[in-house]
Amino acid sequence: MTEFGCARCSGEDALTALAFCTTRLRETHRLVEQSHFGISLRECPECTQAFAAIFTEFVDWTGGEDAQYFDFVPLTPAEVTSLAAQGSRVDLVRLGALGSLRRRLSSSWPTGGAKQISWRTDALSVREGY
Repeated sequence: MTEFGCARCSGEDALTALAFCTTRLRETHRLVEQSHFGISLRECPECTQAFAAIFTEFVDWTGGEDAQYFDFVPLTPAEVTSLAAQGSRVDLVRLGALGSLRRRLSSSWPTGGAKQISWRTDALSVREGY
């Protein structure tokens, strides 16, 4: 299946995993908390797998259907320690690189588009929302 997580937080069905991750992962650190951008470190209560949870929204001021993206990037204990130490000065390029190197859970809802929930392994660009 995956080298990170358990059947609950990293199971094959992305929709089921997202429902579990958004409601059951325990927040251990809040790195960034803005109205359109947030990064927290979370932990699975079943297997203790750590994740970086990244929320980004891009407000376009028309139509009210603003683009929203939510990614759960699995982390090693050393990465958790490093990111927690960075706090609000978290290195977004480095965080994006971690999300590009391994399977991550992603919810993508572009403006005017359909919501897509999937496991992804492509490049992750972490940018502040607005």
